[in-house]
Amino acid sequence: MEALGINLNLFLAQLINFGVVIALLWVLLYKPVQNMLNERTKRIEQSLRDSEQVQQQLANAKRDYDAEISRGRQEAAGIVAQAQDRAKAQEAEILAQARREADRIRDDARAQSAQERDQLLREAKSQIAELVTLTATQVLGAELKAQGHDKLIEESLSALDRRN
Repeated sequence: MEALGINLNLFLAQLINFGVVIALLWVLLYKPVQNMLNERTKRIEQSLRDSEQVQQQLANAKRDYDAEISRGRQEAAGIVAQAQDRAKAQEAEILAQARREADRIRDDARAQSAQERDQLLREAKSQIAELVTLTATQVLGAELKAQGHDKLIEESLSALDRRN
C-alpha cells in the first residue's frame, strides 16, 4: 500500500479516530437528537390527538348547546302560549262578569222602577180616592142635608176608609 502512497499505520489510526468520532457523535449527538425528535414527534401526535378530542368535545358541547337552546325556545313558546291562553280565559271571565254585573244593574233598575211606578200608582189611587170621596161627600152632603140623610153619609165614609 505504500506503493499507492498510503501509510497503513496512519490509515488505521485515522480509521480508528474516525470510528471513535462517529461513535462519539452517535452517542453524544445522534442519540439525544433522535430521542428529542422522537419525543417531539410523540408530543405532536399527542397534541393532535388532544386537539381532535377537544374538537370532538367542542362539537358535542355545541350540539348540546343547540339542543338546550332549542328546548329553551320550545319551553318559552309553551309558556307564551299558556300565558296567552290564561289571558284569553281571564278576558272571557272579566267580560262574563261585566255582563252579569250589567244584567244585575239592569234588573235592579227595572225592579226599582217597577216599585216606584207601583208606589206612584198607589199614591195616585189614594189621592184620586180622596178626591172622589171629598167630591162625593160634598155633593151628597149638600143633597142629603137637604133631605136629612147624615147617617148614610157617615156609613159611606167609614166604608171608604176601610177600603183604603
